[in-house]
Amino acid sequence: MAFPPLDEILPHRPPMLLLDALTAAEAESATCRATVRAGAPFVVGERVSSLIALEYFAQTVAALFAYKARSGAGGPFRGLLLGARDLELAASHLRVGDVLDVHCREQWASGPVAQFHCTLNRGGEQLATGAVTVLRGDPAEFAAGGSDLSPGTAASDLSSGTSSLSSTPASDLSLGTSAGEPSVTRLDLVEPAP
Repeated sequence: MAFPPLDEILPHRPPMLLLDALTAAEAESATCRATVRAGAPFVVGERVSSLIALEYFAQTVAALFAYKARSGAGGPFRGLLLGARDLELAASHLRVGDVLDVHCREQWASGPVAQFHCTLNRGGEQLATGAVTVLRGDPAEFAAGGSDLSPGTAASDLSSGTSSLSSTPASDLSLGTSAGEPSVTRLDLVEPAP
């Protein structure tokens, strides 16, 4: 099955469009392909921190929502990444030239909020896994309606392709491990209170 190019369904534009293609989509899941390229955001030398997995996860969820909205004749998709849980990184960095598969599957949804379990793989090797919680819809509408959810609480704005990572120097994204530390790094990001 052929899927539309991501630049036709997502508002992200290079250099913040980090995904290459939507390769699979079903009602509650999607898979995208990404290649780590020299000169891409956050790439320093020949590598990028594996924390970039969060942005890959967010963009894959956005691709799923946008693809579903397009097939249902909906307007452009907007949303926010609210938080992440149980992020496990099996490598501290990804390398330029790595071809990655990013998969997300909806775990639950309640109104405009949903949580997705996501994985990042290079070939048969799982490099990252975790759950991301997202707000589906225009954040301005929620803010205008008096909701506690507002754009200021977001870690990543899925509609514009910007994220908290984009304002952080690439050197601060380094997640090196020493000889005495475990090879799997776990990170829990706090989600905003409802």
